[in-house]
Amino acid sequence: MTVIGLDGGARTAREADHLLHRLAERLPLPDGTHGCTHPLRDPEPRVVLSLTLPDDAAARPVFDRLRDGAAGEDAAGGGVAAVWGERRAGARAAGAAAGAAAAAAGTGRAVLFPGWRLLTGSLSLGEVFARTAITRAEALGGTVPPASAVLDTRGHVRPEVRDGTLLLRLMPARGGQYVPFEIPDPHPCCGARA
Repeated sequence: MTVIGLDGGARTAREADHLLHRLAERLPLPDGTHGCTHPLRDPEPRVVLSLTLPDDAAARPVFDRLRDGAAGEDAAGGGVAAVWGERRAGARAAGAAAGAAAAAAGTGRAVLFPGWRLLTGSLSLGEVFARTAITRAEALGGTVPPASAVLDTRGHVRPEVRDGTLLLRLMPARGGQYVPFEIPDPHPCCGARA
C-alpha cells in the first residue's frame, strides 16, 4: 500500500467528504483505494485527507494529476496540495504531509473504500460485510450486533480505521434497527438565536 496525503483547505468533515467524492470522480482511482479524512488542529483547525492506494504504480498517475491541477479547485479557490513520499505539490504541503502521516499511522475516518457506493437504504450487517471493506460493527457501549441486524444507512456511512480494518460505529434506532453513529448533516441545535 502507498499513501498520498492531501490538503484541500477543508474546514469541516462535510467539506472534506465533498472533496474526496469529487476526487473519486476526477482521478484514476483504482479498485481498493481508501480515502480518509483526518482532523488537523495546528496551525489552524481543518480537515486533511489521504488516499491509500494498492501500490506505487497506482499512485503515480493520481499524484501526477493532482500535481498538474486535474483535481480542480479546493473550497478556497486554490489547488489541492499533495504529498507522496518525498514528492510535494501545492502551497499546503505541510497539511498534506500530516494527512499522509495519519493514514500511515492507521487512523482516519473512511469516506471512500471498496463497496462504499453500495451502502444505500437498509441492509443487514452481513450484507454490509459481504459487499464492502467494512469488517466490524459496534454499537454504543461496545455491543456487537449480530450479522442479521438491519442497518438503515441514511445514505451516510463513515467507518473509522481501527487496527488496519474498518469499524462501523452504530446507534440503536426504532424497530430494532441500527443507524451509523455519525449524523449525515450535523448542524448546531440552537443556531444563532436573537
